[in-house]
Amino acid sequence: MAQELSVAGGMPRGLLHVSASPGFGRNHVAPALSEFAVRYPEVEIRLEILDRPVDPVAEGIDVDIRIGGLREPHLYAQRLAENQRVLCAAPSYLTRHGRPGTLAELVQHRCLVIRERDQAFGVWHLQGPAGMETVKVRSTLSANDGEIIHRWARDGYGIMLRSFWDVAEGLSTGQLVRVLEGYGQEADVWAVYPTRLSRSPKVRMLVRFLVDRLAK
Repeated sequence: MAQELSVAGGMPRGLLHVSASPGFGRNHVAPALSEFAVRYPEVEIRLEILDRPVDPVAEGIDVDIRIGGLREPHLYAQRLAENQRVLCAAPSYLTRHGRPGTLAELVQHRCLVIRERDQAFGVWHLQGPAGMETVKVRSTLSANDGEIIHRWARDGYGIMLRSFWDVAEGLSTGQLVRVLEGYGQEADVWAVYPTRLSRSPKVRMLVRFLVDRLAK
């Protein structure tokens, strides 16, 4: 396990071992950790980008930043930011293939599928007007990297289901358009850790920082 962080004299010291999934880790966690390091220069930060389920206890990780809630009863968690996955595509794709009018019509479309950590491949669970619904989509292109899926969608190759944090800029610029806007998938951002915050000053300090940083 990483050594305990000292807070003697008000200046934290020690090692913080953090893990995160690839897309969110590169684009959001890494910049936040660099700011944390500037604020607390005596802290050594070790970030691991892992595209698989993580067990902080077994792997000696202080904080696992993940999309989706806590499933392991032996761990603790704090929500860092609200988020949801949304369906979207490029205008060029919709011009050629039309918009799906119902969730069932997605099976007639070209969908871009990624398996992130422990997500079932090609099975989309979406909250909609009638509650939770599930659709098994047909994937003409798939990859294990979210940035590739994002690029394919912007290039007009199909419909993707991606976190709002990942597509917000494309939606604002018109490179992407939401489809089936009444549907979404909860995908809040969580910090997961092996001990209570009250027992780990280093984790408590980082979690509080991330809550403030990601809220912006």
